[in-house]
Amino acid sequence: MANQRDIRNRIKSISNTKKITSTMEMVSTAKMKKMQVRLEQSKPYENKVNEIITNLISTGVSATLMDPHFREVSDPSRILILTIAGNRGLCGSFNTNIIEKSLNFKDKLVEEGKEVLNYVIGKKGINFMNFIKEPMYKSAPNPEDKITFDTATKIGNELRQLFISGEVHEVYIAYTKVVSSSSQKPEIIRLLPIPPDEEVLKDPTSRSNVEYIFEPNPARIFSYLLPLFIKVRIFTCFLESAFSEQFSRRVAMKNATDASGEMIRELTISYNRARQAKITNEIAEIVGGAAALE
Repeated sequence: MANQRDIRNRIKSISNTKKITSTMEMVSTAKMKKMQVRLEQSKPYENKVNEIITNLISTGVSATLMDPHFREVSDPSRILILTIAGNRGLCGSFNTNIIEKSLNFKDKLVEEGKEVLNYVIGKKGINFMNFIKEPMYKSAPNPEDKITFDTATKIGNELRQLFISGEVHEVYIAYTKVVSSSSQKPEIIRLLPIPPDEEVLKDPTSRSNVEYIFEPNPARIFSYLLPLFIKVRIFTCFLESAFSEQFSRRVAMKNATDASGEMIRELTISYNRARQAKITNEIAEIVGGAAALE
């Protein structure tokens, strides 16, 4: 059995760790709530853009579907995957899940004879790709909770240019989708080309019975709204990934804090037992010595 000093040092060390994990839990909770507010604020804007595009498609104007953002290649051979991971660890399996999801999808495409370009966002994703010597088309740190619409615009314009120029035939985003406030899962969606029956555009909640009069004309409005739709989609993916990361980190730090508390409780019991054994032994020695003097 460890002596009192060793147990006391372990209790002190674990207590210090518990303070760190508890603080990190509080910080993650604050950041998570901040991202949740930003998500809730961005949803009405995203829904309105989707509603307008849905109504444009429903007009049946053929010029709208001739937009280059809808251009399908019969046999796409060059595909880009934008993977959104985190910059830091201590967030459970958040980074592992999205990286694994992206690589599995990439392997599937390679088996089909396609060339895949990896565009990785997040230091953890970049480090892992370098570790397994997986080539990357481009990489950048994740702006995390500092993500702005300007950042999404820059990435959106870059991906649009690659697609419209024909350098890539399809663009996908691998990110962590927020299913509910307590549930997230890794997801891969196709960003480009935009299918006319895109699920988000056919969401019943985004449809409207209002009759629209388009000025100057649906085609020109479409050419402006589709790039906006892509930027909003990317921005939402970043917000959802940032929320999911903070949620995972909060859960991981709470579990670590709870585990530290349990370890301290068990060590305290061991310390008290060792202390009691020492006291009992000292009493026995005193009684034995007194008996020897009689």
